[in-house]
Amino acid sequence: MLFKSATLCDYATNTQGDIRIANGVITEIAPNLVPQKGEEILDCSGLVLLPSLIDLNVSLSDKSLNTKNLLSLIESAHRGGVGSIALLPDCQPRIDSEETIELIHSMCALHKINLFPIASAIRSDGNLSELSILNKKGCKAIFVDSHLDGNLMRRACEYALFLQIPLFCRCDDPTLRGNGAMNDSYLSAEMGLPAIPSLSEVKEVAKMSEVAVFMGNTLRFCALSSERSLTIIDRCREENPHIFSECSIHHLVLTEELCKDYNTAAKILPPLKGDETRQKLLQSLQKGRIHTLTSLHSPSTITRKDLAFEEAAFGIDALHDYFSLLYTFLVKPKILTLSEVSRYCSLHPAQILNIHKGILAVGADADIILVDTHATTSPKGALSPYSGQQLFGEVAASFVGGICCYKRETSIKRL
Repeated sequence: MLFKSATLCDYATNTQGDIRIANGVITEIAPNLVPQKGEEILDCSGLVLLPSLIDLNVSLSDKSLNTKNLLSLIESAHRGGVGSIALLPDCQPRIDSEETIELIHSMCALHKINLFPIASAIRSDGNLSELSILNKKGCKAIFVDSHLDGNLMRRACEYALFLQIPLFCRCDDPTLRGNGAMNDSYLSAEMGLPAIPSLSEVKEVAKMSEVAVFMGNTLRFCALSSERSLTIIDRCREENPHIFSECSIHHLVLTEELCKDYNTAAKILPPLKGDETRQKLLQSLQKGRIHTLTSLHSPSTITRKDLAFEEAAFGIDALHDYFSLLYTFLVKPKILTLSEVSRYCSLHPAQILNIHKGILAVGADADIILVDTHATTSPKGALSPYSGQQLFGEVAASFVGGICCYKRETSIKRL
């Protein structure tokens, strides 16, 4: 298949050219490639061709692992420009057995997508999972909660070192968070809601950073929301450069003010912070202190969201609009270039998972998206915190392994 006259953009380049893919990989990149006999040719004039996005922090609807939720997830990923997903294991059933991994792999085979299950360090019974077996079955990382028992944490770190795979860590002290529903601030007090202090995250980041330094693990922090957390990581990266931070697009765009009027669409975890924190996170992103971005896709059904704020579930449905959110709030206002977005959302996640994706290069996997930066769209979710806003940039087509998984009608012409 030959893609003609596209703007080719990844972390290192942004130029006009053609790209050829065959047998699931990129085989040629050059200006004015000559079509081969019988080759399918796509006219990509006016479109930008990028590596597919890779999201390392995705959960299923209501944290329920079943065929229906997997199908919904895959459809949203294709439309949002995401070709690879790290699926977090804190669902029901938990990703701690061969059976759950086989279900995920069967969906990948039927519907072209890269779903990488992340192994839960512990089983539902509280004992250590069979991590070597889960790794052989395709788990490319081990997930730990920062408050995990110290001995189990040490053993999980040792397994990750032995298997040469990263640890994914969510930092939260449940004894500090308690029944908190939003950020601890004047607003939470004014609304009369139980609150979650930033210390619940920050002190756990400090602990886990020291664990990573001592043990020597590759460690990726999931969805951080405090600039203080980044400062701690900066210090520890001087001794272990394989410690990585992640931030969601929402914590760069939205603030806790959206929680006013008890708007449960804004109830996400970690909670949205004030504008001063948001600005500091944006500055940290521009300075390279944040290494990956995420949609933080963790949808909850309306029956769990349309409740009193304290009782409503945490979560956000954002994968469907992920590229549009990145383009609207980071590229269009010139906070980042499209190449920089590709660095944080494709290259770095691919490097952490050690997969040959996230770049436009001969020999790389042909996971690519075509986007129309002039198109406009609006959030599809009824409970989206972006409801009523106009978003810019839309995925015109998505390819995984060179196979078209999604194509917007009349968006691409065949020659």
